[in-house]
Amino acid sequence: MSEIPKAPVKRIIQDAGAERVSADAVDALVECLEAEAEAISERAVTYAKYAKRKTVKADDIALAIDSSKTSESPVENKHNLLDVIKGVFDAAAEGKGIEEIIKSFKKMEK
Repeated sequence: MSEIPKAPVKRIIQDAGAERVSADAVDALVECLEAEAEAISERAVTYAKYAKRKTVKADDIALAIDSSKTSESPVENKHNLLDVIKGVFDAAAEGKGIEEIIKSFKKMEK
C-alpha cells in the first residue's frame, strides 16, 4: 500500500483545533486512513465487477462509502471513519503512542 503524505494529515489534525501534533499521532491517523481507503476501494471494485465493468467510477466509491454506513454492506465493516479519527484524537490527547493506539484498534476488531 502506498503511504498517504503526512503533511496534509498533520494539517487536518491542526485544522481540527490541535495546537501541536506529535509524529505518532500523524502516523496513527495515516495508518487508519489508509486502512479505511483500502476497505472502501475493495468494496468499490466489487461494485464495479457486479456492474460488469473493469473501471471503478466515482459512483462506485460513493456507493462503497454509503455501504459502510449501513449493515447491508457486502463487505463487513467494523469501523466508521469518523469514529476511527475520534479514537485517534482521544488516544493522542491521553498521551498514548502509536503502538498503544494500534493495539486499541486491534482490540476493537475482535
